[in-house]
Formats: sequence, C-alpha cells, structure tokens
Amino acid sequence: MTDAPHKGLLDLCVLGDFQVVRDGALLDLPPSRKTRALLAYLAVTGKAHQRERLCEIFWDIPDDPRGALRWSLSKIRQVLGDDEPALVADRNTVSLKLGTDYARLLPLVKADLSMASTEELEAAAGSIRGDFLADLSLERCFEYEAWRAGVGRLAS
Repeated sequence: MTDAPHKGLLDLCVLGDFQVVRDGALLDLPPSRKTRALLAYLAVTGKAHQRERLCEIFWDIPDDPRGALRWSLSKIRQVLGDDEPALVADRNTVSLKLGTDYARLLPLVKADLSMASTEELEAAAGSIRGDFLADLSLERCFEYEAWRAGVGRLAS
C-alpha cells in the first residue's frame, strides 16, 4: 500500500462514515452536512474547482450560494487548523490537497494484487469501514449525489 497518514497531519476517511482524524483522534466536524460534503468532495477530487461550479453543486439558487460557500470554507479552515494552507481559495477557484483513505487504496485497484504483501492487503481491507461517504447523502444536491454514487461504485 502507499503512504500511511503522517503523524500530526490530517487524514480524511471517506470509506464509511466521513471522519477527519489527526494523530488517531477524531476531530469535531461542522454540523452542516453540506460543509462536511464539500470538505470530502474537495479532498477526494484533489483539484481546483470554480467557485461558481461548487455553488451549483451544493447550494440552491434562491439561497445566497456564494455566501454559503464562504461560510462553509471558513468552517473547513477551522477543522484544518495547522493544515489550513492545504486549502487554497482565491477569488475564482477552491482546491484542497489532503490525503484520504480512498486515495491510498486507488493504486491497489489497478495493481496486480498477487504482488502485494499480506500486510498491505490486510491494511487495505481494514481501512474500508463501509460504503463511500456512507453518512453524507444530500438528496437535494443531485450532481453531488451522482458523483458520490459514481465514486462509490469504483470504491466497492
């Protein structure tokens, strides 16, 4: 398997219920499901997203989507703490560069598993705690749900 989480750094667990862990300790997450879903989405995709596009995915038009996005990003910064520089947000785009359990398992999907050690395979199996983002469904956010279902199919 690839790199394990580094001591002191955040690890985002998306295989099962969403968790953010630092040094083995679960961190408190914002109560907003959309904020938690945004954090997971940014971490799993690992690329820059247009703010306007994030607003379309996560917030309804009648609301103030840009204001809601700003509020969610401020809550995400609080969760990140020392790792806050991993979140890059400028006037137009937002990206997050953090490791996830999902990203560490991806190389195994394409690998010849007969070449992996028993320890690697046991560690990989042990990191799967359930379905992809099992507790982060957003029934009114159709594009997010389509993404979550698509990635979930790859993860299973």
